[in-house]
Amino acid sequence: MSEVTIHVSEKEKALMLAMADLNGLTISELARTMILGTLEKQMDLATYNEAMKEHQKFDESVSHDEMKKELGLC
Repeated sequence: MSEVTIHVSEKEKALMLAMADLNGLTISELARTMILGTLEKQMDLATYNEAMKEHQKFDESVSHDEMKKELGLC
């Protein structure tokens, strides 16, 4: 397994240790989980934003009311 070192203040370390303890994790597990989780969310958001750009180029959406009319439901 690889090792990564980060520098934090004593106050930040205390917060990280407290949160790790609260969640029953080591500080390494907490850091890994939070960092990777944040990266995954950023990747998901980037993918979503790209998909929305494409969708908006070729948007064929209809409103709920338009769909009801189209289906003869009103």
